[in-house]
Amino acid sequence: MASKDERLIVYEKVTNLIFYTKNLLNKYPKSERFDLCADIKNSLYFVERQIIFAWKESDNVKRKQYLKNADIEIYVLKTFVRISFLSKYITEKNYMVWNEKLSEIGRIIGGWLKRCPKG
Repeated sequence: MASKDERLIVYEKVTNLIFYTKNLLNKYPKSERFDLCADIKNSLYFVERQIIFAWKESDNVKRKQYLKNADIEIYVLKTFVRISFLSKYITEKNYMVWNEKLSEIGRIIGGWLKRCPKG
C-alpha cells in the first residue's frame, strides 16, 4: 500500500494539473469549448475522483480498480493533449510540459498499483 504522503502527492499533482489545464483551455477557440475542452476537463475530474476513491477505499480489489481506471484515463488525456497539439491549439512547449505532468502522475499511480497487496 502506498504511504499516506504519496497518496497526497498524487492528489496535489492532479489538482495542480487541473489548474494548469484550465489556464491552457482558455486559449482554445470557442468552437472547441464544448467539445475537446469539455472532454479534457471531464477526464481530469474523473482521474481526480478515482484517486480520491482509491485513497479512501479499504478493499484492495476496489482500490486497484480505481487506480487502473485513473491510469487508463491518463492515456486518454495524453491523446487529447496530442490532438490539441496537432490542431495547433497549444504550443510545443505546452505539449511537452502537459505530457510530462501526465506521465509523472501516471508513474505515481503505477507505483501505487504495484504496491497494492494482491487480493
